[in-house]
Amino acid sequence: MKRAIVVAFFAAGPAAWGDEVFLRGGGSIHGEVVQRTADSIVMEVGPGRMTLPMSRVERVVTKTSDISVYRDRAAALSSRDVAGWLALARWAGDRDLLTQARDAFERVLAIDPENAAANSALGRVRLAGRWATPEESYRARGFVSFEGRWVTAEERADLLAERAADARTRELTAEAESRAREAEARARAAEADAQRAEADAQAASNGIPYPYVVGGLDPYGPYGPYGPYGPSVGVFGSGGHGNRNHRGRSGARGRDRHRGVEVDPAPPTRDEAGPSSSRRSTRSSRNR
Repeated sequence: MKRAIVVAFFAAGPAAWGDEVFLRGGGSIHGEVVQRTADSIVMEVGPGRMTLPMSRVERVVTKTSDISVYRDRAAALSSRDVAGWLALARWAGDRDLLTQARDAFERVLAIDPENAAANSALGRVRLAGRWATPEESYRARGFVSFEGRWVTAEERADLLAERAADARTRELTAEAESRAREAEARARAAEADAQRAEADAQAASNGIPYPYVVGGLDPYGPYGPYGPYGPSVGVFGSGGHGNRNHRGRSGARGRDRHRGVEVDPAPPTRDEAGPSSSRRSTRSSRNR
């Protein structure tokens, strides 16, 4: 990839350069070989010189180059020959020898600073009766350099104000989104609290004062596990009859182990009195 970029950057048409160096693996570079050793080749390629190791060179095809012609013509010109340097500059520009063309135009201005052709070719403009660089011209007309281009001071201020407004809009949008997320989180928390409160209220309305009541029975009520008619052991699954049977068999007054309160045994029910008792009651009624 690097070799391809170098070739694309420095290569010019065959007419502009006399020497062509073919590279191993493909590609070639046009220029002028100015030095050649057993290890490397130095080439003039217009903007400057480059050195290639011989390990990358496959072969070199040499012929008369435009840059060689330029050098020969420049060597033959007088340092005061305005027309000659101007013609050489245009010739070099037509062959894409941009560095050499600029050098020739600058030689013209060194001789004739007011030469219109050379000044125009170098991008100079007339300003207040003199030739000025583009930068001087822009600044003289009130332009300012802004991000690689020339704009008026008003345009620069408008651009900066627009960017500041955009930044403020983004900041406000981010703040609004953050507040919305916080409000949503608070709403979810409030909803959860309301649901818990509703559940507690529903439990209270059903007569279940959590955590002291389990299954709707007061553990210390008459029929609770610790009450006088409940089971003697605090296990709800044993039922209330276990306590009464125990007390009936013993025939003694019971004591609540957990509360330390003496209670009288409950009178036997019809079922507990047995079938014989029921028959005696029936006979007694008939006799009466």
